[in-house]
Parts: sequence; C-alpha cells; structure tokens
Amino acid sequence: MGSINKVQYLLAGAVIAIACSQASAADVTIGFLSSQKPGAFSDVIASFEKANPGIKVQAQYIPFDQLNAQVQARLGSGDTSVDVYTVDEPRVPYYAHRGFLMDLSDQRAEIEAASNAAPIAGASYDGKIWAFPFWTTAQFLFYNKDLLNKAGLPEPTGDPAKRLTWEELLPNAKKAQEAGAKWGFAFDQNDRYYELQPLYESLGYGPGLKGDKLLEPALTSDGWVKTTNWYRDLYANGLAPRGVTYEQMPALFSSGQLAYMVGGVWHARAFRNAEGLNFGVAAMPYFKDGKPVTPTGSWTIGVNPKSTKKDAALAFAKYITLNSEGALQASTVAPQPPANKSAFEAYLKRESEAGKTPAFGDIVRYDLANTAVNRPRTIGYVVFEENMNKTFSDIRNGAEAKPSLERAEGVLRAGFGRLN
Repeated sequence: MGSINKVQYLLAGAVIAIACSQASAADVTIGFLSSQKPGAFSDVIASFEKANPGIKVQAQYIPFDQLNAQVQARLGSGDTSVDVYTVDEPRVPYYAHRGFLMDLSDQRAEIEAASNAAPIAGASYDGKIWAFPFWTTAQFLFYNKDLLNKAGLPEPTGDPAKRLTWEELLPNAKKAQEAGAKWGFAFDQNDRYYELQPLYESLGYGPGLKGDKLLEPALTSDGWVKTTNWYRDLYANGLAPRGVTYEQMPALFSSGQLAYMVGGVWHARAFRNAEGLNFGVAAMPYFKDGKPVTPTGSWTIGVNPKSTKKDAALAFAKYITLNSEGALQASTVAPQPPANKSAFEAYLKRESEAGKTPAFGDIVRYDLANTAVNRPRTIGYVVFEENMNKTFSDIRNGAEAKPSLERAEGVLRAGFGRLN
C-alpha cells in the first residue's frame, strides 16, 4: 500500500471509529431497581427501548425483603447508579422525607389524567405526588370447589355486595377440614400487616396508629386485643397452618390442601395453570358487626432526584405507568392491576375472560371503589410494618396476643422517637 493510500485508509478508519464512538456516547443507560424476579421486566424494557432509541435500561433485581435496606443504603449515600426504582406505596412518605424521591408536582396533570384515584393517593404525601402510580391490588377469597363439594358446602357468591362474613366462613372452613381438607382456611400473607389491617378496620378499631402524623402506636385497645386473639385462634385451633411462609402458601392451595384462602388477585393466573385445581373466587369476608374493608396499595415508580439522567429516567417511568400499552404490558409481570385507567379496564377484561374467574373484574372494580383502605400514610411506616410483621409472626406461632402487642408498642415508641 502506498504511503498516501495508507494515510487515507487510516484517516477513514479514524473517522469511522469516531463516528461509532459518538453514536455509542449518544446512548444513555439508566439503572432500574426492582424486587421482581430476574428477567421479569425484560419484555416491557425491550418495548421501551424499541420506542425510545438511544435509551437503554439496565435492570437490577433485589429480593423484596432486602429492597428497603438497599434503597436506603444506596440512595442515602448518593448512589446515582439507580435512576428509577419500584417503591412500595406506604414507603412513599418515608422516602420523600429522606429525599429519595423526585417531586413530581410538575407531572400532576399528566398523572391524574392517566391514573385511577386510589393509586394516586398511594403515590402522594403531604399534598405532593412523589412517585408514578404503577400497580394497584385487591384480594380474593379463593376456594377449592372440590373440597367444598366433598363437605356438602355451597360455593360463595361472586357478588361482592353479598360477600360472606367471617362468622359464616369459619364454620364452613371447619366442616371442609373435617371432610378431608388438610387445612380449612389461611391468609396467604399470613403475618403481614397489609392483609391483616382490614380485620381491625372492619370493626372500627383503626390502623394501629394515631396522632396528627400517625406516629403514636395504638395497639392495646380492647378491640385490637380481641381481634388479635381471633387471629391467633385460627392457628392455635389448627384451622390454619403454622410454619408456612407467604412464598409457600400458594402451593398449599394449588395442591389441594387448603379449602379457603384470602390472597392477592395476582395468584389467579398461576392457579388457572395448576393441574387438577378446580377453584373459584369471591370477595374477602368481613365481620358481621363491622363493614367490608379490603387492603390495597401496591408498587409505584420512583425517580432518584440525584439521577444524572433525569430525562431518560422520566421517559421510562412514564412509559410503564402513563402509557396505556406500556402499563398493560407491565401488568403481566406480577400480574397486578395497572393504575393506568385504560390499561386497568383492559386488564380486568383479560383476567375475567381467562377462565375460572368470571367474577374477577366485578370484585376488583367494586372493592377498589367501595372497600379498599390504604396502609397508614406516615414517615414511620417502615418501622411500623417491620415490627408489626414480626409481632404477627410471633402470635400466629403461639405467643400471647396482649403481651406481644404491648411489647410492639414499646418498640414502636422508641423507633418513632428516632424519627422526630
């Protein structure tokens, strides 16, 4: 090769290298942290990247029970490798208080136009919106038709306005157990405050917190102690299983060992695919002297205020929440009802027509409009939930209700004192 041609060749190569380098530099990569299983968001991320060339999303997966500690450690130290992350609704106040969430007040009009009201409330604190509403939740009373038929029991109605009371359900659960079911009844989230809060709220005993900022524990009233003893008796009397974790509970139901189970609507899809499982869904029961109350509140999408790629982070957050196609696709991850209005209706139609759960949409729509109660909106919720979950675990495994609640109050007072 001549010297002139060689120089031209090298220059051409350099130009190409520079062009490629500039093209690569134009790509922005954002970090997305969630507690879903590895690969869970792969499809919706691929759709986002196709619709937004130049933005790449690097998903990071942390187990649910480690996510809160990871967020506090990483964002608390100024880590900017997390641009977008999933935030459990009741943690929004604390994260906002700590400066972990971008103030989305300038996005309010767009968020309110696209999202249902209940999830917006869950993403808000102190008059501001701090996260994009992502998913919402409701609960079903799942029941095994074969076990009920074996015991000569009628199937519960799918009409949420005619739901069973606890006083009606538990005797039936006992009959099913006597007829051969290994267990009569269980909560799938058997010691998590999220699913147990409605027991107290149904009878008007409150969420266990009081005061202007909900930083005063209120666990030892007669009503709270009485209701906690009711919960304890489920396990002490052998109607519900001890020693089974939330992660193991769906398998207990799908394998035909459990007659009735209160559980999240997201289990329906897996149960439809369970071989030999003949099941139905009804609305979550309530106490006859109270009113129907059901849990709600799921994940939101937060943006790290210290992100150096805010535009890209906001684009991804909006795609999976405010964009109806992106939100519907993301609802297949858990699967939980999307907060997006349009995607929510499409989700209910899809799940109602999927087989075995024709009442799916009616129950979810009714409960979110009439019976759903969010978890307490307080900066102390993280401390509260961690201690309540431990307390409920102790009680279902045999600890006495009143002393356990008294100890929990003491721990919470000390914990709340460190927040003020």
